[in-house]
Amino acid sequence: MRGSVVTLGLVAAGLAVGAGIAANLSWRHAATAPPPQIGGYVLPEPRSLGAFELVDETGAKFAPRDFEGRWSFLYFGYTYCPDVCPLALVELADVKKRLAERAPSARLSFFFVSVDPRRDTPERLHEYVTYFDPEFRGLTGEPAQIAALANAVGAVYFVEPGQDEKTYLVSHSSNIALLEPGGGLRAVFTSPHVAGQLADDFAAIFARYGAAAR
Repeated sequence: MRGSVVTLGLVAAGLAVGAGIAANLSWRHAATAPPPQIGGYVLPEPRSLGAFELVDETGAKFAPRDFEGRWSFLYFGYTYCPDVCPLALVELADVKKRLAERAPSARLSFFFVSVDPRRDTPERLHEYVTYFDPEFRGLTGEPAQIAALANAVGAVYFVEPGQDEKTYLVSHSSNIALLEPGGGLRAVFTSPHVAGQLADDFAAIFARYGAAAR
């Protein structure tokens, strides 16, 4: 009888160890699994944005910590942009609506970061971004501070010389950066931007990293 008890105890211990090993292997597999495939790229680990200080559409100071607590979509453009910027914001407004149904537990923010601080005042940004969605946010500031954030997420922009000082155009990339709730860069969506694809891509990212990033 005693031998049977000892045997059962050994079996139970073996099962517990086996379960522990299986759980550990499962965790390691999840940790090393490749990032989701999206229209762009996902970073295996979030990248810090570094230091910067901007102002938002209300004129309030805005620092990296102000991104924390939410998944943030960032698009870099300017309010006098004749084509790609308004089209991108239309798509992002659609993404916001789609994700309200597909990922209701994800806390989201959408930011339009101006690459034209000379003309894009906070007041103009507020009027511009809220035209596309009342909850959209705007960011601007000193050129060096905008450049610091742009460099951290891989956004590129420049003004061709020789243009009129009032009607000049700004050449800029059209990627959308995604920050995780910890405030680091998690993914970049490359153009062209289609709301359905963007929503699918974010849903895949949220399913993979959402629980750990809350």
